[in-house]
Amino acid sequence: MNLNFHILEYLNNATIVHHIDHSGKVWATDKRKIIFYKNGQWFAYSEFPFCSPRDFFSLTRPSARAFRSDKCNVYVNKAGMVLGIRGGVVYSHVKQKAKPLFNIQGDCVLHGSICEDEEGWTYFGEYFMNKARQPVRIWRISKDLLEWEIAYQSDSGMIRHVHGIYRDPFHENVMWVTVGDFTGECYLLRTDDRFRHIERYGDGSQIWRAVNLFFTRDHVSWLTDSNLEPNHACRMTRKDGSLTIGQSIDSPAWYGCTLEGGKWHMAFTTVERGPAVLTDTSSILVSQNAFRWQTVSGFKKDFLRPMQVFKYGVISCPSGDMQLESFYLSGEGLIGLDGKSIRARITVEQGGE
Repeated sequence: MNLNFHILEYLNNATIVHHIDHSGKVWATDKRKIIFYKNGQWFAYSEFPFCSPRDFFSLTRPSARAFRSDKCNVYVNKAGMVLGIRGGVVYSHVKQKAKPLFNIQGDCVLHGSICEDEEGWTYFGEYFMNKARQPVRIWRISKDLLEWEIAYQSDSGMIRHVHGIYRDPFHENVMWVTVGDFTGECYLLRTDDRFRHIERYGDGSQIWRAVNLFFTRDHVSWLTDSNLEPNHACRMTRKDGSLTIGQSIDSPAWYGCTLEGGKWHMAFTTVERGPAVLTDTSSILVSQNAFRWQTVSGFKKDFLRPMQVFKYGVISCPSGDMQLESFYLSGEGLIGLDGKSIRARITVEQGGE
């Protein structure tokens, strides 16, 4: 089949689209403002507190990128409570006001990496550079955002940080965690009892270095996130934990999502520095089985260098339900998709190879 990518509209005032809630409302940020999209119009909701020094440099895109002014998370739980993370502080946004709850290690977490369990508790893991390899925590917050606690804490030296926490759609009490980054630190973690017990999968090598996970009835799948070694599509058999390595990809993959209740999967490669980065294009890949992937479009890295200062070329997408005919993407460091978001669709034509 042939898959064709179409941009439906540019959302220039939405720097990052973070989440689509259970009512279908789209939540985004415009710098430090929290906004939502409903019936074709953006509305202001709340605002993160001023964060120094980064917010002094948010007026231009180069300075905003260099000082990470856009970095934050917004998640709306099933109870309709708005959770935000920015500048190392977790907030509840109640009655359009930001209320600080507690501090975490790191600035915020990776996009799409926040998970909610069957009881309405929200989970996220700490993501920070962690050169000293100190313990890393997974937090959980009650559905009313009034209670919080450490659900799990790694041993010193075990991992660098948490990439994401994902609820298994085929086993509602199961959550999976991806961790990295270097040799001996890359694993999948599984819990079915809210982190009282943990199962670990993998050998710590780069082939187990994942950010986003994709779930099918028989497999847990991912695209590897390595700037150091060649990247591949991978899947682990649920029954026995065996690993199958599939097609190669030309750059690390960070973010992704599952569309239409599991019928389609979408992933995005990232342009960064390292021997495993073989392209200057951040690609959009689509799959029906989360193992065989087809590239449908991409955005080239822009000219701002050095990348470690002015950001890699990254495509992200919101958490929540989306359809192949209408989904949201955000980008940074890419020509045509830097500091803005788009609504797009993919059309399917039968008869291709």
